[in-house]
Amino acid sequence: MDGAVMHPLPRSLEPLSGESLVSYLLRLGHRLGLSPLHLIRAAGWIRQGNPNHFPGSLLLDLPKPQADAFARLTGQTAREVSALTLAQWRDRYPPIARSLPEPGRLMRPDAWLYVGSPRFCPSCLAGDGTTVQQLHGGPWLKLWHLPIAFVCTEHRIYLEAGCPHCGQPHGTHGHLIQRANDHTLHPAQCRWTVDAQTPRRKSFACARRLDHRSATAGDRPQPTTDILRFQRFLRGRLKTPTQTTDASEYFTDLRLATALISTTWPHGRDLLAADTAGRIDSNSQKPHAGSGGRHSAQARDTPPRDSIACGALLMAADRLLSRDDLSDLLSELTRAAFGNPSSRTPWAVLYDRHKNDCSERLRQAAEPATRALPQVNGRKGTPALHRLGYRAEHIPAFLEPDWYRRHLAGCAGSASKAVRRAAAVRLVQWAMGETYDDAARFLGITPVQTHLLSGRETRRTVRTGCNPLELDRALRALALELQSPRQPPVDYRRRRQALHGWVLDINAWTALVGELPPDLVRFRTLADERKRQEASVFIWTWVTQGEHIFAPRPLEAAQPPEIQQQWAARRNTTWFQLSRPDPLGHYADLRGILAKYAQRIARDIDAGADPTPTRADKAHGWFN
Repeated sequence: MDGAVMHPLPRSLEPLSGESLVSYLLRLGHRLGLSPLHLIRAAGWIRQGNPNHFPGSLLLDLPKPQADAFARLTGQTAREVSALTLAQWRDRYPPIARSLPEPGRLMRPDAWLYVGSPRFCPSCLAGDGTTVQQLHGGPWLKLWHLPIAFVCTEHRIYLEAGCPHCGQPHGTHGHLIQRANDHTLHPAQCRWTVDAQTPRRKSFACARRLDHRSATAGDRPQPTTDILRFQRFLRGRLKTPTQTTDASEYFTDLRLATALISTTWPHGRDLLAADTAGRIDSNSQKPHAGSGGRHSAQARDTPPRDSIACGALLMAADRLLSRDDLSDLLSELTRAAFGNPSSRTPWAVLYDRHKNDCSERLRQAAEPATRALPQVNGRKGTPALHRLGYRAEHIPAFLEPDWYRRHLAGCAGSASKAVRRAAAVRLVQWAMGETYDDAARFLGITPVQTHLLSGRETRRTVRTGCNPLELDRALRALALELQSPRQPPVDYRRRRQALHGWVLDINAWTALVGELPPDLVRFRTLADERKRQEASVFIWTWVTQGEHIFAPRPLEAAQPPEIQQQWAARRNTTWFQLSRPDPLGHYADLRGILAKYAQRIARDIDAGADPTPTRADKAHGWFN
């Protein structure tokens, strides 16, 4: 940042305890008769080519050169200047770090941070009666920029959400200082712009004093003892005795629990006191009033602006997190969120966005509620709950069609392929007690291919109508059924190992083609190597119950790169013709012959024989 740097000011002010940078600029400017914008220009904080821009990131943290410049200007130490920012809480309160801009990028404030529109306590703004505060007002506390501050514990009143006269701010974000070039306003006057009533002037500042309680303030309820105690508890989480990691995880947990209650309201009504539930009733209408999309999704992750509603909602979220039956309660509320037509993006998406910052307890409790089939790279394995009933080798890499049809089809929506794949991994994970990635590799599946309910896949799954909670129940029911199989289970692992790197040899392929009707053998496509490779893939999928995309392709791998590209371009078309319910032309005859061949190979592998055909096999025929 550039700018003409002023010599040290002739007069300055001592920062007040807990005061924000915004507050200090307002009060110092008022004492000197200078605008806040004038002061930051003097400190050299203005970007080149944009002399009127007041960066909101200044509130979050000040780089050392900027802190040093302002310290010289005001006669403070750089440490005192940095204490005016929110930097001291960045490791404890994740929205601060999330809002810090990358180099060369503009700041995008997190929804759980009030950068330009803090709540306030009129009594605090009125000051403590000392001469300096009588002249220039009391402090705008930096704590007020955090939505978790909703009560002034000193004056035992709820914070004001906006100006009682003009009603602003209407949103959570705005410029760091409104009308930053105006030097005439007192620090306790409303700086929000209102429309002028005369043709000569388009707008002016509201200018109403905010350091006096409004006439209707007496009608507002007073915070209860429980609310005051909870507010002190939240403030304590920002202080040193609490471990940094514990504080960070707690505030992320609180955010997620708040979003869940807000999204599923009124299902969490019993977590709130009866006298505050009405405010949640009115507030809960706002996030879902739109037609969905990014803005309404952001609204569901935004705490209520109303301090009474916000305090009640946060305390309800804290109570939810302290429940012993947290996992069951999350499942119940998430089911309500999934079925809520006004919520197009389920809570699972918000959870996925913040899961890396939440506590291990919440992650474990949220697993059945958010992903019936969890994402890869899980931190820990899952206990082998069903190990006594079935073994991992009894599960095919692509769930058997009969299992899927009887248990999972009704709740998978149109995501059948993803569900069958990820369900197989989950069943193996339960049997092994290992990580999700380990289970995927056991099945010969690339772990990244097993995503189902995370990030972008969560949104896609919602569009396809896949219900994660019902899916989890159905999968557990299938696992119980597998404990008592009606017939000896198949060792699919042995089949995969037997056919590892396998391909139909040329003699077997010639014999198979010879079984086709004579008029079809004329087709050159039946004699080429590409078709032999695709026939091998079809047999492999039939025997192993795997997916064709994971089948070995040694013939294709041996081809020159340009031939490999040509084969790959035709791969899906050929597979579709071979696997479709109503194959056409020679594909129908070929599939029938390949299926019989696959049955024979499967029987031999299960019996411990080599799947490679012998001369005697060929002499007696494979299809008798």
